[in-house]
Amino acid sequence: MRIIFAIATLFILTSQSLAQESILVGDAPLPDDIEITAQDNSPFLGVWTGRWDTWRSHILVVESQAEDGLFSVIYSVGRGHHGSGNWFRSQARLDGDTLVFTDSGFAARYSISATGRLRGIYPTEDRFAILERQTLTAVLAAPTSEWFELGTREFLATELQEDSSKVELAVAIYAPAGDGPFPLALVHHGSTGYGTDPQAFNRFFANDWLADVLNANGWIVAFPQRRGRGGSDGLYDEGFADDRSQGYSPDTQISLAGAERALVDANAALRALQQRPNVSLEPVLLSGFSRGGVVALMQAGDDPGNAAGVINFVGGWMGERFGDPEINPILFRRIGTFDGQVLSVYGEDDAFYSIEHSLSNLAAMEEMGAESEVHVVSVPGHNRGHWLMFQPTLWEEIVDDYLTRIESRH
Repeated sequence: MRIIFAIATLFILTSQSLAQESILVGDAPLPDDIEITAQDNSPFLGVWTGRWDTWRSHILVVESQAEDGLFSVIYSVGRGHHGSGNWFRSQARLDGDTLVFTDSGFAARYSISATGRLRGIYPTEDRFAILERQTLTAVLAAPTSEWFELGTREFLATELQEDSSKVELAVAIYAPAGDGPFPLALVHHGSTGYGTDPQAFNRFFANDWLADVLNANGWIVAFPQRRGRGGSDGLYDEGFADDRSQGYSPDTQISLAGAERALVDANAALRALQQRPNVSLEPVLLSGFSRGGVVALMQAGDDPGNAAGVINFVGGWMGERFGDPEINPILFRRIGTFDGQVLSVYGEDDAFYSIEHSLSNLAAMEEMGAESEVHVVSVPGHNRGHWLMFQPTLWEEIVDDYLTRIESRH
């Protein structure tokens, strides 16, 4: 009954958008009669733009606050998996420092982070959003999809070459407030499942919430896309079978060579980023998701003196039921002589790596002398453990605590 009520409420609210002219900002509609009351008594007032789950356009407009404390808000989202964007007007109230919709059938909640961004969660569906404050006149003057990109998207000129051509790697960069220079956090993407879907090679990997957490702790954050991924130049070739339509190869030597290629790309991105004036030459925080977690471990082992720490989200190179079982332990041992703190966060019910398998990989790493801290969390939903990085409320406090400890160390 609760789900039916929520859907019915949303239908009534979204019907408002059908009865009034809308303005499209990218693919997110807004009503044409927005009126923001200029007041200094609430930091929530104004226009906020960002994305749900790092991909779906989202605008929250907080128009005014009444004498009874209730806020007039406009909620807008862009095109989703099952339809076009929509907007509706509603009211919200303060629950402590959190802005909460008064409609019990719509569970979105927003709070202001230490960076001044707005953090949104929709707990019944485990969704998250990060939004930045904008001015209404600027948004309406140039109503493009660029408003929803929190980090800056650009290309890194590297020393990599393919077919005698220089390779540029796509990257998203999130900088804290100020001129810097800031210590760098490098976050690496994973694979594309089994490597059999070329369309997946084009997907750009970033995580707005992780970037906001790291920015709040003073790190400038970069999400580089390796060759052939996310718009980067070159061929994506991290351990494919001779017939690429078959996806990743289970052969040990081919798979390990693919990991080496990923490390080459990661180091090329790091060198390019460290030439930027707002990036300091302090040790780098290395992180990654799935295969990216392995890349972060390898990179720390490759240059241990330049690594401030490692955050490994569900790291592994090859699924435990696919390929030589020694592939993952071999790569985890690439932590080498790095003796700093490695934080690993794994989810129960992971379709690629069981907890037992992941703990055995970490044991191989610990044999090399690394200081290992492991957290195993329960992720709602069947076989959802591998996707815990996209449910930030499960790991934010863990990461915050880790960052405090490695910052005091360095």
